[in-house]
Amino acid sequence: MTGRRLVVVLAAAACLAYPIAVLAGGPPRFPSREDCVREAVDGAEIEAVFGRFATEQEAAELQGRALAVGFPGTEVIRDACGLAKVYLPGIPTLEVGREFVEQARSAGFEVTLERAG
Repeated sequence: MTGRRLVVVLAAAACLAYPIAVLAGGPPRFPSREDCVREAVDGAEIEAVFGRFATEQEAAELQGRALAVGFPGTEVIRDACGLAKVYLPGIPTLEVGREFVEQARSAGFEVTLERAG
C-alpha cells in the first residue's frame, strides 16, 4: 500500500471511529432540572434563589428590584443549565432560610431555597 493510500485509509477510519465511539456512550445528554436545582439541606451551603432567566438583562432587572427593597448581596450567575440565576448566597441553615423566604415573599418575591453549587 502506498503512503498516500495508507493516509487516506487511516483518515477514513478515524472519521468513522470517532462518531461510533461517541454514540456508544449514548445520545448527547443535556442538563436536567436536577443538574440546575438541588434541594437545600442542613449542613450544606444554602442559597435563596429569586429566579432564573434566559437573559442577563432580565436577571439584572430582578436583581435591581431585590437590592432596592433591601436584599443586599443579591448576585447573578449562570447556572449549570445556562440560565441567569438571581440568588443570595450564604444562608446558614434551613430555619434561617425559611424565615428569609417569608420576608422575601412579603416583599413580593417568589424565592426558593437551594443547595449551592
